[in-house]
Amino acid sequence: MEFEKKYEETTLLSLLSQDSEYAFQLVFDRYRNNTYKVAMMYVKSPVIAEEIVQDVFLKLWFQRKNLTEIRSLESWLFTLTRNLTFNCLKKIAYEWTAREKWIKQNNISENTADNKILDTEYRQLIQKAISTLSPQQQQVYKLAKEEGLSYEVIGRQLSISPLTVKTHMSRALASVRLFMQKNIDLFMLLLIAFVKNF
Repeated sequence: MEFEKKYEETTLLSLLSQDSEYAFQLVFDRYRNNTYKVAMMYVKSPVIAEEIVQDVFLKLWFQRKNLTEIRSLESWLFTLTRNLTFNCLKKIAYEWTAREKWIKQNNISENTADNKILDTEYRQLIQKAISTLSPQQQQVYKLAKEEGLSYEVIGRQLSISPLTVKTHMSRALASVRLFMQKNIDLFMLLLIAFVKNF
C-alpha cells in the first residue's frame, strides 16, 4: 500500500514537472483538505486559512520543476503549510502591533465616527490599487474577494481553468500589496492631516 502511494506520488510529481494541470488538480483535490486543517489549527480563521491554502498550491505549481526528488509530497506540503502559516501570523502580529502603536501615539479612539472616515480613505486606496490590475485580474479579484467565490466557480464563470484563476489571483494580490506598500506613506499623511484637523 505504502509502495503504491509512493509510486503514485512519484508519477504525479513527474507529470507536474512536465506542466500537467491534470496532475496538479489531482494533488490539489487529494491534499487540499489536510492543508486547510493544518492552517486552521493555527490561524483559527476560515478566510486566512483559505488564503494560505491558495498560497501553498501556488507555490507548489511555481516550484513544480524542482519537486521530483522529494521523498514525501505529503510531508513537503505539511512543512510548507506550517511555514507559510507562521509567516502569516508574524505579519498579522507585526501589522497589529504597528496599528496599536500608531493609535496610542496619536491618541485616537478605536470606536469613533472619525475611524469610519479613515476606513473610507483606506478603501479608496484599495480601489485605486485594484484599478491598476489587468481587466481579467480585476474580475478574478472581485469575484474572489468581494463575492467570496471559489476558484472553481470563478473558472466556470470566466471559462478558464481553476489553475489560471489561481495564477491571476496570485498576481493580483502581489500587485495590490506592492501598490499599497508604495502608497502607504500617502495614507499615513492623510491620517496625520485628519488627526490635526480634528
